[in-house]
Parts: sequence; structure tokens; C-alpha cells
Amino acid sequence: VINEHKQLQNENTNLISHNAQKDIFIAESKAENVTKSKKIKSLESMIKILESKLSSAQKDVISIQNDSSKKEFEILSLKSKIVEVEHELASKVIIEPSKNLRQYFVHRKSMDQAKKIDNDISAQTSTFGTCFVNDEITELPKIDTEVNSEVKDRTNISEINKDDILDISIKPNTSEAMPQNVTPHLIQPDNNMSALIESNSQMRSGPEALPLPIGGIGAIPVMTSTLMSPLSAYISLTLLIISYVVRYIETFMGLERKSDQLRDMWIG
Repeated sequence: VINEHKQLQNENTNLISHNAQKDIFIAESKAENVTKSKKIKSLESMIKILESKLSSAQKDVISIQNDSSKKEFEILSLKSKIVEVEHELASKVIIEPSKNLRQYFVHRKSMDQAKKIDNDISAQTSTFGTCFVNDEITELPKIDTEVNSEVKDRTNISEINKDDILDISIKPNTSEAMPQNVTPHLIQPDNNMSALIESNSQMRSGPEALPLPIGGIGAIPVMTSTLMSPLSAYISLTLLIISYVVRYIETFMGLERKSDQLRDMWIG
């Protein structure tokens, strides 16, 4: 009986120690559970914070993408504007030399017209000089009507005062301004001075003249009567040549002024 009692006591002590170990283990596990629960709660709070940060970061990314798309659109628009400006500059660079060349062409054209006019005047004066030497009256050579029309157009553009423009219309064919008795002698180069004198001996004396203003020269007599002497014919033809010369000089000066104005406009 004593041995059994000792065995029971030993078993009881073993159970008590075992229970104590279990209690300690349970307490430790409870403490671990508490710490783990605290960690879980802290992690949950951190997750919430991270989620909020993630949402804000996503919003920032979306705004950055929108800004980048806007900047790309602005860059494309700026590139297109740069291309347009380059094209405009290239076109201006191409147009400017053409304008500079145009003024030289206009000046050259005016010089050619003036040279052609001078040649016509020299041809007329040489023709009349030959007529005086040979004591014959020949037909007045016609002036190029195209040159006269171009010169008149240029003169109208150059803004010359109307008082300085010739208000007389001189016909190229001088036979219309001559009397009918003198016209056959003027248009026939084979008739000499004696034939003209004989035809004029039958006319009445005292030709009438109609003064016409031509610039600053004065009045040029235009014969209106049916009587005219050879000397008056020579004088009228000489004055006619002088009027042509004055008209061409004034026209050439008007062209020069117009070309200078155009050159100043293009240079300016």
C-alpha cells in the first residue's frame, strides 16, 4: 500500500508539473496571439495607408499622362507652325530676288523704249536733212504707233501734271493737216521745189495759223488755210519735229521718275 501511495503521489506531481507547463504554454501562446493580432492590425492600417497612396499615385499618373498628351499636342502644333514659317520664309526669299530682277527688267524696258524713240527721231531728222540738201520734200515717216501708245500709258501712270501733258493730238500722216493743193507735192518724192512753187503761185497769200500750246515751247502754227508757201511748209515740218522731240523728252523723264519710284518702293 505504501508503494502504491508513492506511485500515485509521483503521478500526481507529474500531472501537476505537466499542467503547469501547459498553462505556461497557453499563456505564452496567448501573448503571441496578442502580439500577432496587434501586428495584423498595424499591417491592416498600413495596407489602408498604402491603398490611399496608391490611389493618389494613380491619380497623379493619370494627370501626368494628360499633361504629357497636351504637351505632345502643343509640340506638334509648334512643329507645324515652324514648318509654315519656314515655307513662308522660303517663299519670301524666292519672291524678293524676282522683285529685284523685275526692277532691272522695267528699267531695261524703259531704256529700250527710249532708245527706240531716239532712233525714230534720228531717222526723222536725217530724212528731213536729206530733203533739205536735195531741195525736195518727201513724205514724213510714220512713227511706230505701238511705241507711242506704250509711252502714253507710261506717262499716265507717272502722275504728271495735266498742265504739263501735251493736249494736242498730232496725226502721224501730215498730209491731213496740209491743204489739198500742197498734199500731192508732199506725198510725191519726185516733185521738186520748182513744181511746188508753181503750184503755190496760184494760191492766195497769207496762211492762217491756229496756236496750240505744247509744254513750255509756245504756240506752234497749224495751217488751216488752203494757201501755204514752201518756206512755211519747211517751218511747220521743223516745228512738228521739235514738238515730237519735246514730247519724247518729257515722256522719257516721266518714265525715269516712274522707274525711280518703283525702285524706291521695292527697296523700301
